[in-house]
Amino acid sequence: MSLKSALSFAFGTLISRVLGFLREMVFAYSLGSTQYADAVVVAIRIPTMLRGILAEGISQNAFVPIFVRWKDKGLLWSLIYIIIGATSMAVILGMLFSPFILNVIAPGFSKDPEKYSFTLSSMLFTFPSLLFISASALQMGIANSRGKFFISGFSPVFFNLGMIITLFFASKYPILGALSFLVGCVMQFLFLLPFTFELPQKPNFKHPAIPEFFKNWLSISLNSGFLQISTFINTVISSFLPTGSIAYLNYAFRLIQLPQGLIGVSFGTVLSKESSEEEGRALQKLKKSIIFSTIFSLFFVLLFGIFGEMIIRLLFVRGKFTLLDAENTYLAVLGYLPSLPAFVYSSIFLSYLFALFKRRLANEGFVLSTITNFFLAPILSFFFGYIGLAFAVSLSQIAPVLYWSYRVFGKGKYSVFVFSQLAFALILSLAMFFSPS
Repeated sequence: MSLKSALSFAFGTLISRVLGFLREMVFAYSLGSTQYADAVVVAIRIPTMLRGILAEGISQNAFVPIFVRWKDKGLLWSLIYIIIGATSMAVILGMLFSPFILNVIAPGFSKDPEKYSFTLSSMLFTFPSLLFISASALQMGIANSRGKFFISGFSPVFFNLGMIITLFFASKYPILGALSFLVGCVMQFLFLLPFTFELPQKPNFKHPAIPEFFKNWLSISLNSGFLQISTFINTVISSFLPTGSIAYLNYAFRLIQLPQGLIGVSFGTVLSKESSEEEGRALQKLKKSIIFSTIFSLFFVLLFGIFGEMIIRLLFVRGKFTLLDAENTYLAVLGYLPSLPAFVYSSIFLSYLFALFKRRLANEGFVLSTITNFFLAPILSFFFGYIGLAFAVSLSQIAPVLYWSYRVFGKGKYSVFVFSQLAFALILSLAMFFSPS
């Protein structure tokens, strides 16, 4: 596994994540934990739920393994037409059935007519964004297959810039919170265009790699479907929680997302390409990815676990975001904390499994994750509210990682190593949560 390539992607991602923090600071300043913040978060979450099927998931785990092996322009344009066509249909159907989708995803919003109406209006901006998200994911897949990892990791900088500029005016016009998502998606697409532009070629829909691509896509769709079932359950539950709960979870998740993307996506992206090129050395590359990623993950687990509230105050307390909001967000961070190393390991394992077309094993892990969340989310949220929901997410991400680790490494030292890191994060999280201070 090329550490240099992973660090190149991570450096680009780091710059974009720093701006991502600034974006969340502006979001908190403009919308705080108001009903508008909850509505915009849900409006963005609904099309985002499809990203695993139509964007990042398909780009890294279906597009890259296929294109790296064959490198055929006719195949490339076939995949582009297939993915963009499917995304266009999803956007049209999503906008037509927005009221039904909202009633299913966030039924608790119906109790507040103003919040419900505002969320519907916001969805008119967020659903079309999916088309640009999918196109950008394809562009990033092309860049990664060519070894341009920095460009791929850096591109979300322009997504964040688009959102930040628009969000500055959202305090006076809250609907701009939803529009900012569309503006950001368009700006990222435009940045990637000159680096990945390809002259149109005649598509070759009869290419022998097409069936393999559809098999990977189907498996990814099933995996994403299991993941979205968990997201759906959590969104439904959170819609009944007190106002501000969704916003606290969102701010906490964004904080945890920094190292998740910085580490997990970086190592997973490079591993996907290299395992596809050198199948015989894939297991060795996987082990190196696990070791290197753990070093970085452990740092952030300690940082957020011990100094999380201080960091949240520094980043978010201004405007409509209060000290009480910071305290409540930190509690959500503690709930999400064990998911930090779990997500990193999950990204790495999935890149390895899909690069070698071990689709069934990947699916089995996601079934386990969904079942875990299905049982734990209602129970933990009943006793601990939004904090319990965050813990349920963490435990549901830990479960498949332990399963994949055992199936890939057996009972050896690498399985013990993965288990020990996950256990440490969970113990630290619980210790800080129940700490008298």
